[in-house]
Amino acid sequence: MKKLYLLLVAICAFVFSSNAQLIDDNFDLYIPGPMGNQAPWWTTWSGVTGTAEDIQVVTDNSNSGTQSGYIGPGGVFPDALLLLGNQSTGQYTVQWQMFVPAGAVAYWNIQEDETPAIQWNDEFYVGITAQGGTFGVITSLQTGLTVPYPEDQWFLIIHEFDMDALTYSIEVDGAPFLTNETYIGTQLGAIDFFSIDANNEYWVDDVLYLDEILGTDDFSAENFSVYPNPVQDVLNINTTSVVDTIHVYDVLGKLVLQSQPDAVSPSIDMSTLASGAYLVQVTIDNASKTVKIIK
Repeated sequence: MKKLYLLLVAICAFVFSSNAQLIDDNFDLYIPGPMGNQAPWWTTWSGVTGTAEDIQVVTDNSNSGTQSGYIGPGGVFPDALLLLGNQSTGQYTVQWQMFVPAGAVAYWNIQEDETPAIQWNDEFYVGITAQGGTFGVITSLQTGLTVPYPEDQWFLIIHEFDMDALTYSIEVDGAPFLTNETYIGTQLGAIDFFSIDANNEYWVDDVLYLDEILGTDDFSAENFSVYPNPVQDVLNINTTSVVDTIHVYDVLGKLVLQSQPDAVSPSIDMSTLASGAYLVQVTIDNASKTVKIIK
C-alpha cells in the first residue's frame, strides 16, 4: 500500500506541474475498494476516508483501462468529494465519463468550498428531478433546464467555469446543456458525487480537471484517444489532427521516449520500456494532453 501511495504522489506531483492539467484520473492505479487516502484530490463529505462513504474503486465496469469509480445505492453513502482547490479567479474545465444503468438514478453537485455544505452552486439529478422526473434526463436544480443522456452506456460530461465572469456552461454527451449561466457563488470548491437514494447507481471514469476552457480545436473525447491501455508493445494514438510531438515520462517525471511523428493517428513503440505506469503527453498545435498508460 505504501509503495502504491508513493507512486500516486509522484504522478500527482507531475500532473500538478504540467501545463494546464490539474487532475487526470482514470482510477487504474488504485487498489480496489474504498478510495481512502490513495489520491489527494478524493475525500468524503465527512472527511473520514476508507469507509463506505468513499467513492469505491471497482473492476466490473470502465470507460478506459480496467477500473473506475462507483457510487452505489444507499441514500446516505457513498458521498465523495472531488477537490478543486477553492478557485476564485481564472477559467477551468472539469469533465468525466459517466455510466448510468437503465432504470437507475444518479446525482452530483457543485460545492462552493472544499469544506462541504457552505453553499451548493448547482445540483444535477440524473434520471430523476426534485419533483419526480424521468429516466434518461438530467435536470439542473438551479435553472430547471434538462438534457437527455444515454442509459446503459458511457457518456461524457464537460463543465466549463469562468470564475472571473462568474458563469458556467455544461455539455452532456456532445450536446449543450447549460450555456453561460450565472455562477451563484464566488469559488469553485469541489464536485460532490452522492448516492441520492436506494435506486442510485453510477460509475465515473477518466476524470480531467484543467485550468483552462477547451476550445473546439483542443483535445476532446471525440478527436483524441489512445489504445490499448494497458499496452504491451505499440501504443496507438487516434486523432483527427496532425500530432506534432509525443513525450513519454516515467512516474518520476523523467523523459524516457519522444517522437515527432508529424502525422494523423501515429503510434509509438513502448516495447523497450519496463512494466509500470507512464505518462504520455501528446501535443497538437501547441495544445497538450497527458494520459496515464499502464505497461
